[in-house]
Amino acid sequence: MKLRNSAIVARVAGKCLIWDTEKDRAVLGHEPESGEIESSSLTRVCWSGSLLPAFEIASADGRTDYVKASVASVTVAEASARRIYHLALSLDGYGSGSFVCEETDWGLRFSRLEVSWLSDTRVISLQYGTRLMTDIELARAPRLDHAFWPDWSSEGYCVPAAGSSPTHSFWRSWDMGDARLPLGSYGDAMGTPYAAAFPRPMYAAAMGGRDGWLAFGPGDIPDAPLTLQLQSVTACLHYSYREDLWTSPDLRKREWIDPLRLTWADTGYEALLRLYTSFGPFEPKSPRHARSFICTWGDFKEGRYDLKRYKERVSSSVEADMIILDDRWETYNGSGEPDLERFPDFEADLDGLREQGYDIAVWQSIGWLDNPEKSGLSSQDLLCGLDGVPRQWRWSGNPIGEGGYHYLLDPSSERTRQLIVERTQRLVRKWRPAALKLDFGYGYPGPDVCVPRDPAYRGERLAYSLLKLTYEAAKAIDPDISIIYYGIHPLMRDVTDLINMDDLGDAGDSAVHEIAGHNQRCLWASLAASHGMPINTSTGYYWDAFGSILLDTAVVGVNGLTIGEFDNEGNRITDADKNRWAALQTWHRRTCGWKPLWLEADTGSLKGEPKLVSWGRIESLSGRDTLTSLVLRNDRSEAKGYDPVPYIRFTGQWALISLDDRDLAASNSFVCIPFSAGTLSIDGTFTSARVYGAIDGHLTILSTLPGSTSIGEPELRIAVSQEDLSGIAGFVIARK
Repeated sequence: MKLRNSAIVARVAGKCLIWDTEKDRAVLGHEPESGEIESSSLTRVCWSGSLLPAFEIASADGRTDYVKASVASVTVAEASARRIYHLALSLDGYGSGSFVCEETDWGLRFSRLEVSWLSDTRVISLQYGTRLMTDIELARAPRLDHAFWPDWSSEGYCVPAAGSSPTHSFWRSWDMGDARLPLGSYGDAMGTPYAAAFPRPMYAAAMGGRDGWLAFGPGDIPDAPLTLQLQSVTACLHYSYREDLWTSPDLRKREWIDPLRLTWADTGYEALLRLYTSFGPFEPKSPRHARSFICTWGDFKEGRYDLKRYKERVSSSVEADMIILDDRWETYNGSGEPDLERFPDFEADLDGLREQGYDIAVWQSIGWLDNPEKSGLSSQDLLCGLDGVPRQWRWSGNPIGEGGYHYLLDPSSERTRQLIVERTQRLVRKWRPAALKLDFGYGYPGPDVCVPRDPAYRGERLAYSLLKLTYEAAKAIDPDISIIYYGIHPLMRDVTDLINMDDLGDAGDSAVHEIAGHNQRCLWASLAASHGMPINTSTGYYWDAFGSILLDTAVVGVNGLTIGEFDNEGNRITDADKNRWAALQTWHRRTCGWKPLWLEADTGSLKGEPKLVSWGRIESLSGRDTLTSLVLRNDRSEAKGYDPVPYIRFTGQWALISLDDRDLAASNSFVCIPFSAGTLSIDGTFTSARVYGAIDGHLTILSTLPGSTSIGEPELRIAVSQEDLSGIAGFVIARK
């Protein structure tokens, strides 16, 4: 007997998703021009798969059973002209449940999943997008340990910056074979490619191809590690619980709030943007958090710990809002106290840096501790294996390395939570940092070997809870302190004030890889900018990449510097890059929240990775979209222009930034920063162009050029040679 109301149809962005709940088959494609709408009638299908949850559960005799939900009945309610579908679920003799699906203006929201088991049940995994194989399919399967298979199907995948060296975000469906791609805070501990900080956690991914993309992810912080699990050419969304090893929060009843959201658009980027926008509306973060920094890691990792010499070098070359004391400043990881053997004049050194105009920020790993006994903790306060022995971890999952392993804090323990709060507040009171740079939320093994004792802290909630403890403890002492982290998802707004792109070591060991990696990270950073977050860019370990990084920074946000005195090839910062840094330090935009303007840009597809050539920053000022900065690149000798900015023609590479919160087309004061030899012509009547250069790291006016020419249409024309770049930081233009 056919179910009533069994078909759910959602239309967004010119595409239609039809879900036959009785057959549990969903298809996303384009509607035919005429005729009745059915899943089989959709054209140019870009994604298909099942949407009902499935579970792996531990049976009483030690087996693993697979349970796929089916729909017993569907009831429909109306709310604000939107339909809400209540699906009664059958769990194949193991229990029953309900699944609530809501129509929205951006897609489908699955707002609640409830399950009632008939007997005590331990969940090993929860999956969206798997089904049992038929006998014929089993005969074709390459493995016999599972009777189920992922069924989410598309031309390919988009997982921002999940691959490195060079940076990769797009794969065809067969490129990765069997793989897990990290969507949350767990990296290679879960068998994924190495996935460090930015842009994780994302809690989202996309699937699609030439005809469109589906973005998906939870609407709440998951209580299990979240991965996209690929098998051959299909995939599923996978949550690993491993309650066959660990206690269950409730053996009979389970509830998941907002477990899945689906949105779609023409591109992977647009689909992810629509998904993140579904968490709004947003208030932009305070502009006080948009602060530049120089990080000591580039020197500390090479064993250079002389902070006096560090102060002398950076104060005469690069101004910044903050100096971040990175890893190795502490006596041991997690102590929160300076290593006075490395830094015998620590307090005086900090005073010296402050006297030079730098605020101090300090690095903290959020969950590692090297000497738990010294901190008053025992194994009961740490993550332990089944044998009760505390587990250890480091930046990678290799257990046979030479060192650098750390014990892991379990926030289930009151003593652990107290330690985090007291350490954070002691640090903030004593050293008065302007910011805390938090790190290694991804530095944990998964539930195959350990979990927090309290299920409320498990999965993706582990890193989030540690971040929240630190965030709230720091804010209780200094409400204006900035908390720096990496994740771009809107759910991270409550524990982060400033998003840092992290060092570019993961992008690959070359300047070319770092340039491409940073450029691509700028694309994904714009997703966070869309919900009001300030962005701090960063470097890797090659000075040859620095100019391109700074150029994109003109749109993205504020300066960040990780390279030490010498890069991996023994090079030092050039005079040209000192000028560019000084220009952006002085003239960067001081607002939070913007959206990109693509002039010449590819946001990525299965044909190639993202590449931003020329693009801009649009802010909402006084209720209007306002173009406040531009990045322009032209490697050809012929002048180039773009239709959205018809008043500009140029050769070479330039950054333009509005200095008066008016659109660049009408700004009375804006700056033009050269990044290569070239020319820049701007239509309009201008009174002057003041020329600035950096001397000992500080901007100084060098000369004043006349304004617009009077021949023909008025325009301002600026020309810069290669030799000029070492002396000119930028031109401040005054409009008549």
